[in-house]
Amino acid sequence: MDTVALIRRIVRVTNKLSSSCAVLRKEELLKFVSQGLGGNDKGVTIRTLQRDFEVISEIFDIKIGYSKERRGYCVISRGKAACEYEKLLQNFELLSRIDDDSLVSCIQTEYRLPPIKDSFHDILFAIRERCVIEIMYEHYRNDNCIRQHTLFPHLLKESQHRWYVIGYNEAEELRVYALERIKGVNILVHRRFKSKPIEEIKQLFAESFGIWVDNKQEVEDIVIKYDKLDGSFVKSLPLHHTQRVLMEDENSVTIGVQLRITNDFVMALLARSRSIEIIKPISLRQRVYNTLCDAVERNRV
Repeated sequence: MDTVALIRRIVRVTNKLSSSCAVLRKEELLKFVSQGLGGNDKGVTIRTLQRDFEVISEIFDIKIGYSKERRGYCVISRGKAACEYEKLLQNFELLSRIDDDSLVSCIQTEYRLPPIKDSFHDILFAIRERCVIEIMYEHYRNDNCIRQHTLFPHLLKESQHRWYVIGYNEAEELRVYALERIKGVNILVHRRFKSKPIEEIKQLFAESFGIWVDNKQEVEDIVIKYDKLDGSFVKSLPLHHTQRVLMEDENSVTIGVQLRITNDFVMALLARSRSIEIIKPISLRQRVYNTLCDAVERNRV
């Protein structure tokens, strides 16, 4: 079995059919896969792809098959883990297509990519093996002092060009640490822990913006109005997965989101302060107003 060809096939097929409306007839599917392999793999049959579908289902929790109703091959169902895998597969397909040096100059990626620190691999090992870790952490808010923390690591998360480790302390309180501020990691290989359900952590972040979570805060209904230009950008790249367009006319776009208001969210709103108007809640409107007033005072000329 050509492992590289197998990987490329399952990546291309999964990405192609990930859209809810994507359906390919047998001939279209075979042609699509063959083109993705440079037309060199003439041995790909529908039986080959059916075996690939079994691999995709087992590894990525995405079931692909033939739908009589839709008259073609499509995604039949997705498991809970499918969404995260699909994001990784999109990046893998981009890399797999850049197999010619002449193509490298045609693609420019974000220069502020999150750096992979040495601690990344140590923490990933600890998560996989469920080992308790001790970290030496630099606190920016406390004169850059370095303190030791004990953590039961559960998840590595990328946000705003930074990597974070998320876990629980010995009091079972959720903690988040930025990897670039971790100055040392000690893996306690003889001290294991029982993992909490990852879905509990992900749900907390699903109700927040960015990396900071305050589960003492209530989820709030937020309504924001932009002018037509900024509104178009916000529509094309939503602030949050709960975002919905409430009203739109020739001059403005009004959106609604539901989340816990954190400093990260306020900073994101200020990025479009040129046109933003907070309709509700009034507490958020006041917070944005105060922040902008302070900025005006600091920047008087």
